[in-house]
Amino acid sequence: MRGVRGRWIVAIALVAVLVGAVVATVVAERYADGPGGAEVGYARLDRGIEFVYHAVRLSRDARLGASDAAEARARSIWAGPPAVASGVQLVYQDGPFVVPVPPGGTAPATDNRVAEPLSRFGWVVEGRVRRGPVQMIGLLDYTTGQVAWSIRPLPPVTP
Repeated sequence: MRGVRGRWIVAIALVAVLVGAVVATVVAERYADGPGGAEVGYARLDRGIEFVYHAVRLSRDARLGASDAAEARARSIWAGPPAVASGVQLVYQDGPFVVPVPPGGTAPATDNRVAEPLSRFGWVVEGRVRRGPVQMIGLLDYTTGQVAWSIRPLPPVTP
């Protein structure tokens, strides 16, 4: 009788771990959907567990732990011409990434095209440059609140 009960407990524990990993991966995919987002997927369930680890570790005493605080900071940094912040998005990131530029958007200066996050979570700041489309104009670190990347200085305007 003990052998059967032990096997059931092991089987239930394994199923619980698998379900937890799948749920963590689903949540991680939501936060990895953005500029510089980490590669997360069902083929790599360990990345979902890694996401939970980083989320718990980095959320303690995070300066920009809420979107309201991040948005207020972004609007104060990118407050006026030519770049104006309009919103923020929390993104789970892997490392340096090339900043995306939408059609008709303003490309960063040649030596400033790669954003390098300071931690695994960053607030991607979206806004407009001059009268262009909404695009990424900055990156704020989730834990420290520091500017990790900015579209400034802008390249000169060509007539």
